[in-house]
This record gives sequence, structure tokens and C-alpha cells, in this order.
Amino acid sequence: MNKQCPRCGTVVPDYTNFCPQCGCDLTRPPHAAPPPYEQPSYVYSANNPFDASGPEGKCRGIAALLAILIGALGVHYFYLGKVGAGLLTLLLTLLTCSIWSWLMLAQGIYMFCITNEQFEQKYVATPSFFPLF
Repeated sequence: MNKQCPRCGTVVPDYTNFCPQCGCDLTRPPHAAPPPYEQPSYVYSANNPFDASGPEGKCRGIAALLAILIGALGVHYFYLGKVGAGLLTLLLTLLTCSIWSWLMLAQGIYMFCITNEQFEQKYVATPSFFPLF
């Protein structure tokens, strides 16, 4: 027993699932709608370090990069709106002959490791004058 392709009319053996001429799926009824296109599901992290979080719009990734690259100058504290902490960091870097800058490097790495919510709570929304770790 043979069947006929509904799209191109080619006669194919009964055990064939796809038409060798046009590739039509022969397992579906002739007038059935094609299966819906399913978009691939990608998993995106909701904890992107470069998303601005909170009403202040401070980005954890930028603060962390500032702390890693030029943390000795206290620039990440100035970015977060903690001017006093930025000045104190600059002073401590000068007084300790740049040993303090290693602590700011560690703080920048720590900022990359925490979540956006923890960053917001610890560094942005805190009333603390000098949030360290």
C-alpha cells in the first residue's frame, strides 16, 4: 500500500514518514496546522552585575570595577555617593603607602560575588559612613 504526499503529490511507500521530494511530514493529517514554533528557552541570570538596581540606579558591576581598578583613590565610594568614605580611603591609601589599595581590590572582588540585593543593602541604602565588607 502506498500513500500520496498532500503537498507535491509524490507516491511514497506506506512506512515513510517524510516525502523524499519536498520533505513534507506525512504523519500529520493533510490539513492540520503545522506545529507552533517554539522559541528556545535561554536561562538568563536575574543577578546581572551591570543592571542598575534600586531607586538610586547604582550599578554593582561599575562600583566593583572602580574598586578593583582605582579603588585606592576611593572612586567607587564617590560613585556610590559616600564622599566621606572616598576621602577617608584616599587618606588611608596615602598613610599606609598604598597597602590600603589591596583591601579595596578585595572589596571590588567581593562586590562582584554578592547579589544585587546584598549590594543595594550593604553599600547603597545603608546609612553607614564607611561600608567596608
